[in-house]
Amino acid sequence: MKTTMTLGLALTLTQACWADGSPWLAEPGNTQLIIAQVQQSADDIYKNRDSKALQDVTPLSELVQDTTWLGVNYALDYDLALDFKTGYARNDEETGLTDSSVGLSWRLVDEFISYSNVPSTVLRAAVILQGDYQTGSPSALGDGADGLELSLIMGRFITPRLALSSEIGYRKRNSGVADDAFYKLAGYVLASPQLSLSLGYSHTNALEGINIGDPGFSDGDVTNFHKLEEDVELVDLGFSYNLLPKLNLGFNAARVIAGKNTTQSDVYALTMDYTL
Repeated sequence: MKTTMTLGLALTLTQACWADGSPWLAEPGNTQLIIAQVQQSADDIYKNRDSKALQDVTPLSELVQDTTWLGVNYALDYDLALDFKTGYARNDEETGLTDSSVGLSWRLVDEFISYSNVPSTVLRAAVILQGDYQTGSPSALGDGADGLELSLIMGRFITPRLALSSEIGYRKRNSGVADDAFYKLAGYVLASPQLSLSLGYSHTNALEGINIGDPGFSDGDVTNFHKLEEDVELVDLGFSYNLLPKLNLGFNAARVIAGKNTTQSDVYALTMDYTL
């Protein structure tokens, strides 16, 4: 049997993975409340795969969006957990409720009680519910589509202070929005009993859609940004601090390093999570 995870690293893992599930589920009956304040900004955009100034492609010289997220994770039993996420976003042009998600995670393997050396493995299914906002413009808060998501998440503690995780999945949506295939890789380090660090990479690949400027992208003054073939590669660096036994504070900084038909965004997030 492997050594169980330390508290500080466990909180980092939960915070870093909360939006899309985690290979490490909480103890049955535990409820975690998470609040995140996120700002993303961009003044450049990938037109197809070519980097252009945002004002050369859209009426905007800069796009800044602030989003307040609320998340709840609840462990139904040892191998099942529910997660819920919703938010409210605003920029200079739009305000409204974001897309929300409800997910169910089923643990297939627990590395701490397995003798097979297989990483902790979770199968997660989620429903995506479109938010309350207008679509089509470059400042739209989302793509305006309902959908389903299925992913396989794996994680392993290399040492009591070092862990790795990965996720691979597929997202299907309606309303003419492209389906996505995606994967994520992340590493976590416990720097001290209270301070933990994380480094992650994610790649989302739209499987269809149109390019900016192609036929079907615009019709007069109406544009279809939500129907683009939008690919995103993102690198994320974060840290979390265990302020109290049940209270964790975190900060993440991320950047879009490559993509297609997407803004070259810088993203900053402050998070607070509390375990009931």
